Amino acid sequence: MTKLRLGGFMIPSTGGSIENVEKGLAGTHPAYYQNSLRDIAKLSRQMDELGFDFVGFTEHHFHIEGMETSNNPVLLGSFVASVTEKLRLTQLGSVITARNPILVAEDLAMLDHFSGGRVMPGFARGYQSRHVMTLGQKNNAYYTVPNDPNYEEHDSVNRELFTEHLEIIRKAWKERTFSYQGKHWTIPPPGINWDHPMTRRLAPETLHEDGTLKEIGLSPNTLQDPDHIEMTVPFTMSQDTIEWAAAEGAWPILLHCLPETVRPILDAYHKAATESGRKISWGDNVGHFREIVVADTEEEAREISRHGMGYVWNEWHDWFGFQEVLRRPGEDKAPPNTPETLLERGISLCGTVDTVARGIEDLIEQYNAPMVVSWIFQGLVPVDSLLKSNDLLVEKVLPKVGVELERFQPVLRPEFQGGTWKQDS
Repeated sequence: MTKLRLGGFMIPSTGGSIENVEKGLAGTHPAYYQNSLRDIAKLSRQMDELGFDFVGFTEHHFHIEGMETSNNPVLLGSFVASVTEKLRLTQLGSVITARNPILVAEDLAMLDHFSGGRVMPGFARGYQSRHVMTLGQKNNAYYTVPNDPNYEEHDSVNRELFTEHLEIIRKAWKERTFSYQGKHWTIPPPGINWDHPMTRRLAPETLHEDGTLKEIGLSPNTLQDPDHIEMTVPFTMSQDTIEWAAAEGAWPILLHCLPETVRPILDAYHKAATESGRKISWGDNVGHFREIVVADTEEEAREISRHGMGYVWNEWHDWFGFQEVLRRPGEDKAPPNTPETLLERGISLCGTVDTVARGIEDLIEQYNAPMVVSWIFQGLVPVDSLLKSNDLLVEKVLPKVGVELERFQPVLRPEFQGGTWKQDS
């Protein structure tokens, strides 16, 4: 049997039909969001029971249009943690260029405790200008997207912030108390008076002799051992990010889906990982992103896809340059922006059990794929169709191609003894 880790990605879209979305401002409608939460809970419980490794949410703010009503993946992860037992919680991803990195580290550490050690952090650099440049204005943050005319300048600033913020997050998790000096952050700032007698007694290493603050620390810190926390980097499109992820041991989740572009990416990841001293097989430690829709007939599956990826990708994501990942080398422009293109270029695995089985088999044979992330278009597609699709995928498609699902087992801090709050309650 081939081992595979399966993830589910829900943006989520607003819990209203396409017809309701087209009336405008669907993202502000309270009933639609309640519908969305109901569907998220149903799908997450099902994924937990079926053996999915994780579920992921993104961070995109101000989505009054209703396409990506997912402004806080940590809070959504907390919601899902309350209705599941084993399903891990990733962020695809937390846009840390526009956030306070200390608060991100704290929030994820709390979620790790709420969930009993199920956090699989994912960090992104941010491609939506409305979000990144509004929330990140104090950091002078820029978005990064391939069709930006000032891409090189903006991408450089974005990457610089991302690198520093991630360094702070990891340092905060790794060290019980810490300080940091970088281009953008001094932690703690100099001259903070904190000559508290209890701090002098219980945490003297955090103070200078004059009573000013020397270091800080997270409370609580992660439940998982930080040396064993897996990290995702969605949805990777640049060579620099691939090589960086390989050196860091992070899981890039590839948006690219064409053999002509995927194989060079896997070559680059494997080469960079090997040069960093990591011994992995070609194709290992890389996730592949697809819409996966399984139904009784080809027509039924395509109708579901037309209301899911066929609507959201074609009406929303194309504007950000996503269609470029479907362009083959040598083509003078991206292919037509249609639902049919998504199927023809292979980013949507859509059809009967036999059709989708061939697509999954191809992923494994071509790329030695250890992880597949299914984009589940919760909200715009009736939830019963999605539940049925997941059932067919796990119960029919995967056994047909000799695939067995596996889950990563988190490693908790060695000083942790006893059961988690949920086990003991």
